[in-house]
Amino acid sequence: MTTAESSSRKPGVPPLRHIGLSLAGLVLATGCAPSAYIVLLEQDDGRTGSVVVSHAGRSASLDKAGAGLSLAADGPTPVTVPPARIKADFGAAMAAQPSPPQTFVLYFEGSSASLTPASAKKVDDIRKAMSARHAPDVSIIGHTDRAGEDAANETLGLTRAQVVRDMLAKEISAAVAVEVTSHGERNPLIPTKDGVSEPGNRRVELTIR
Repeated sequence: MTTAESSSRKPGVPPLRHIGLSLAGLVLATGCAPSAYIVLLEQDDGRTGSVVVSHAGRSASLDKAGAGLSLAADGPTPVTVPPARIKADFGAAMAAQPSPPQTFVLYFEGSSASLTPASAKKVDDIRKAMSARHAPDVSIIGHTDRAGEDAANETLGLTRAQVVRDMLAKEISAAVAVEVTSHGERNPLIPTKDGVSEPGNRRVELTIR
């Protein structure tokens, strides 16, 4: 959720606790003329949520990107906020928002800790994504299919995660936090019966925040 709020609030304008939030991409202003206002923005994936504002016995809702409400003392009123005004009021705050998390899935050959050729080609993309972030937080989780014993799969999952970590040693050195864990066969992407070998479950999931 993207929020920005000035250091003062006009008398009679409902504070944030009176506003029901159910979206990402909400910008709140309590700045200068014409009035305090709230505008609904698109999320990075193009979706929008919705917001309902109740004050002074009146309620109004927003459910469309770019729609706005004036937050006057006598209640919310629909208002059109030009894109240039939004940019002027909140451009710096919006630009300062962190990038959304990125998740990469790398697959492995058989019961080994060797990446498939297709996944090996993705490693450079991960390096670039990590290098583009200042002090990233990295999570690396190893997984297996359900062939083999539980304990062995737990160990194999960790080995796979450690292999990926070592491939990214240079980039990981700049991370603020790194978590390397194994889920073994416990969280398959493709549910199978015990003992079944499934290529889609032999993987490492790496998330960069």
